[in-house]
Amino acid sequence: MVNLNDPSVLHEDYLALIKLDHAIGGIYIWETVFTAGFELDILRGKQPYRWTIWLYLGTRYTALLTFILTLIGENGGRVSCQPFTIAVTVLMCASWVFASLIIALRVIAIWNRQRIVSFLSVCLWLAGVASTIYTLTTVKALYNPGQDTCTVLGFHKYLSGAVVTLVVEIVLLMSMLIGLLRYAHRSSTGIWYLLYQQCIIWIALAIIAEVPAVVFLILNLNDAWNAMFVHSAGKRFQTSSKGHLA
Repeated sequence: MVNLNDPSVLHEDYLALIKLDHAIGGIYIWETVFTAGFELDILRGKQPYRWTIWLYLGTRYTALLTFILTLIGENGGRVSCQPFTIAVTVLMCASWVFASLIIALRVIAIWNRQRIVSFLSVCLWLAGVASTIYTLTTVKALYNPGQDTCTVLGFHKYLSGAVVTLVVEIVLLMSMLIGLLRYAHRSSTGIWYLLYQQCIIWIALAIIAEVPAVVFLILNLNDAWNAMFVHSAGKRFQTSSKGHLA
């Protein structure tokens, strides 16, 4: 049986992680550049302005900076690994905070601002924020001369935060779904079109994409595998959140 914590195996796994990060980061940067017309249309007055655009921009560009800094860190060169990794983690967590707030606000709107739903949605969001803050306290990183990059230590410590955020996302998604089903009989376009129009399908796909991250954190094969799916889930709600500005 292969020892996944063997230095040679770990070296190969980290190389695979770096290649994956470059592929996903490249796609994300490309998409950001080629969809920047949305922001430009708002500045030109071609799209209606809503204050939630700032939440969307926060989600979009903190995720972008996360990828850029990650790629810089992985391309070699000595940096102060601990503050550098904390900065990357802060941006990653901030992206989730902005995106999940958009979803929570959408739940409140679908339920016509009912007090109990609004209260529970805000509490769920705050629970997620608290878990991201806890995640920041667990960040430890050292310079790895073999990889010529920073290595995050004890990535499995992110498990509790990942589980909380996944549960928050699932509950918010179910709340949106139940709220929309209350109006399904009034829609002449059918339930599937309604779910598509409200971006429920895209949010569900984004959440499903995070399940492997939680599974591999539970398995705790090695730090490279733990990081691999957490990084790939970094995009989260970026695409789906755009639809909630309409």
